[in-house]
Amino acid sequence: MSALWPLQPQSPLPKPNMPSSQYDSYNAKTTSVSYPWPKEVTPVERIALAAQGDLQRVLSAFFARPIVVALVYSQTTHQPTPTSAFIPLPSVPPPPGIISSTSAASPIVQTRQVHLQCGGRIVCTATSTVRITSPEVAHLFLQEKYAIGQMFRRMEKVPQFELLAVGFGAVKDKEDDQVVQSYTADVRRQLWRKYTLVMPHFECEILEVFPDRRMFSSSEMWLSGEMDAKGQHYNYSGSVPELLALQRGGDGSSAMNTGVKVVVVVGFLIMAAFEATRLFGGKMFC
Repeated sequence: MSALWPLQPQSPLPKPNMPSSQYDSYNAKTTSVSYPWPKEVTPVERIALAAQGDLQRVLSAFFARPIVVALVYSQTTHQPTPTSAFIPLPSVPPPPGIISSTSAASPIVQTRQVHLQCGGRIVCTATSTVRITSPEVAHLFLQEKYAIGQMFRRMEKVPQFELLAVGFGAVKDKEDDQVVQSYTADVRRQLWRKYTLVMPHFECEILEVFPDRRMFSSSEMWLSGEMDAKGQHYNYSGSVPELLALQRGGDGSSAMNTGVKVVVVVGFLIMAAFEATRLFGGKMFC
């Protein structure tokens, strides 16, 4: 497997033309997250796309279930000296001598792919290129096998976050607009983002692909597979299915009219019963 993007491990990660600080800012009393989202992105999707190293926590809160990280593959290389080539490491974790010698001049670079799973379904495929430049970080990531999201919580660090791209459908390379890889049978359902996370001695360049946007609009039905069993399809206009009945004049309006009629009838019966009780009660006490 090749790296996610062309990356020279001995160089810092590239920075986007417009840093995220222009879109994600705060002061003593105000927080503002105002990325130039594609108009089709829904509010719930924006929450996931803006996650800064805590996507697993966000998804766990959304689904109200644990999120499990399953490793698909990993390729680890090591640069012994600043002028030498990167050498593949056949074993993970690497030998203790390589772990202890990890530094900016002798980094370890790993390309990896994981599945974030919930309720037995893949809710996200994350492909990452990670650069490590300290023994402590190398030990946690490669020996104790902390996942990327857990690394920041374990180190008690808030990573520097840069959102590079958001898209729908097939993932395309930014250089030649060629499809990189499809992650589901119907690529129209995909939602993806590219971003970087950086903290001291740990730099990550990540592509995340959510396989089906229906998971954000009907989570329980999607997790159970009920939507697929019933042949339900996603509305690619970006509207939330639960709101469509209120936007259309057909079944939605008739359902609302029926509800109003029921309320009126019940209210009339209650008033009639009250008047009857008062009338008969008055006669009895006269």
